Amino acid sequence: MSLKEEERQTLVRLYLTKSDETLDDARLCCSQGRWNATANRLYYALFHAITALFVSNGIPVASHNGMKVKFGKEYVLTGLATEEEGKLLSQMETMRERADYDATFMATKAVIDERFGSVERMIQHIKQLTTRNIA
Repeated sequence: MSLKEEERQTLVRLYLTKSDETLDDARLCCSQGRWNATANRLYYALFHAITALFVSNGIPVASHNGMKVKFGKEYVLTGLATEEEGKLLSQMETMRERADYDATFMATKAVIDERFGSVERMIQHIKQLTTRNIA
């Protein structure tokens, strides 16, 4: 998809807003002790932030796995993101999949508490990488 610069910047801002709103949803779910829903919302907050980053750099992606692979290749391997961020993305994707599709899985408060701050920090880092590419 070829976007004009103004369209690209608008789309980036929309995805960043969606990331913020989804992170707010995660906070709400967490406050209600809904750990699986929190895991889902944390992953999607990351997903939307990374989508904004890819749009800002013109990187196409067609799937969740493709996003994870391209994030590793374009950002972790180049040193723009840390290995820990790459691992966190993989962990959150796996936890989200299990929380959504595995009836026997239950995310725990301890795991959510451990990852919540890390996801917030990673989103902030992604925003820094993203906004340097838009006016």
